[in-house]
Amino acid sequence: MNVRIILVAPRNPDNIGAAARAMANFGLGELALVRAFPNDWGEVARTWREEASVSAVGAMDVVRSARLCGSIPEAAEGCDLLLGTSSLHFINPERDVVLLKDAPAYAAGRGASRVGLLFGGEKSGLSREDLSFCGAVATIPTLPAQPSMNLGQAVAVACYELAARASGEPLRGRRPHPPAEASEIARMAEQIAGSLGGHWKGKAQLREIRQALLDARLTKGAMAALRLLLRR
Repeated sequence: MNVRIILVAPRNPDNIGAAARAMANFGLGELALVRAFPNDWGEVARTWREEASVSAVGAMDVVRSARLCGSIPEAAEGCDLLLGTSSLHFINPERDVVLLKDAPAYAAGRGASRVGLLFGGEKSGLSREDLSFCGAVATIPTLPAQPSMNLGQAVAVACYELAARASGEPLRGRRPHPPAEASEIARMAEQIAGSLGGHWKGKAQLREIRQALLDARLTKGAMAALRLLLRR
């Protein structure tokens, strides 16, 4: 299983560097940043790789190859499945919930070979809108007295779990058909919403459509058939 770490709205280059170092510790090399840094951090946005080098010891190749993206679907291009992360202490999820340690088995059961793992920003984590792009929420069960983790620490725990579990025996049984990519599903939701005309009810409806498509677990073949139907 190939894993891409996706940081949504990260603010601190030190945390990005720490995340990159954790990735390198466990053999992960794909890093994408979505809407990184507030607009008024112009200088930091220009020099973030240099700032991140302090905490990215031995992992500057990960930092240098990191992609800067404007949206979650852009960062997820090529991924079969997106998993959001949350402690679930501050949000009632609208997605399936799996323990982080069970994420590799969950991905294998979905037929996903390329997985994007999303982490939210330092202040508030992933929003409900962010999680609506995900097939499930992978949770790290922290204690209520101290539920939040530092971004770099959360990535380190996740990378350890994924590296340790993904090396186990594959699930037996019928081989799943290739799933539709997460970015394809996001585009399809936009296309369906655009076809509603006067029945369009805003972003909440778009989120519901996106989540329904994810819950349907569409294969690439089913997505092609749906695309043909919409064209007609």
